[in-house]
Amino acid sequence: MKYLAIDIGGTNLKFGLVSQEGIILQRWIIPVPANYQDLIQKISEIYNSSTDILGVGVSSPGIYNLESEKITGSSALKYLIGKPLKSDLSLKLNTDIAIENDGNCALLGEYWQGNCKNSRLSAIYVIGSAVGGSIQINGHILHGANNNAGELGYSLVDNQPLDDRYGSLGGKIGFKALLERINKDGYNFQNGEELFLKSQVDRQLENLIINELKYFASSLITLQYIIDPEVILIGGGVSQNLYFMDLLKKALEQVQGKRSNYKISPVILPAKYGNDANLLGAIFNLVKEIEGEDSRFLS
Repeated sequence: MKYLAIDIGGTNLKFGLVSQEGIILQRWIIPVPANYQDLIQKISEIYNSSTDILGVGVSSPGIYNLESEKITGSSALKYLIGKPLKSDLSLKLNTDIAIENDGNCALLGEYWQGNCKNSRLSAIYVIGSAVGGSIQINGHILHGANNNAGELGYSLVDNQPLDDRYGSLGGKIGFKALLERINKDGYNFQNGEELFLKSQVDRQLENLIINELKYFASSLITLQYIIDPEVILIGGGVSQNLYFMDLLKKALEQVQGKRSNYKISPVILPAKYGNDANLLGAIFNLVKEIEGEDSRFLS
């Protein structure tokens, strides 16, 4: 017996079979369907292609509102916003369905099987074209009064209040913004892989990246002093890049070195499962719902 995990992304649809013990048995990636009805149909086909499925856990971009059972706010897939995804899938599949935000799934997956396993309090920054995030307390996601807790990419880290200018973390170190910033200095990188490969032999470029990552370091230190987590994870594909993690730690040391009274340094680790943490977290959330123990922490 096993579970089906679905990770809906802006570009790709990732899905896999996960055992009851939290082991990813198989995984696949295909282009995400072009519209909502095609998405429902594709998930139905995936489900019907396997046997002995105990339920389906879905990781979705955007905020999933538990009360309305709809995706709200912004989303990497605009056609999901306002749609009754859980209801439509339940009608098609006739099995247990649970849906959670992708950043929250990443953290739940790491809490279940990864680098913050069974931690009392931890957080994750998910780095992609933009920046997502999540906070958990004893395996329960902190959602807050408006379902916006843990949206770490919204941290205001580049501010000039006297000029009424404010910049978010996502607008600084999300890869779309980071590449735009670096390319203004005469480079022409198309993706992060090219950027980090070149910077290992270009000291000037490496320093440019470290300077940009100081915005990230500022957010990490602020989060440490607000919630005091045991560990802060870095998720997304870049988390598996040891060179990136080394640059981030250098930026963190430089920023903290300027604040001698800040004695507690954040413990930073890569997400053990990278992008696959979403698959595990989607199933952890599903099992919690089936057992009647909601993974959400609302108060």
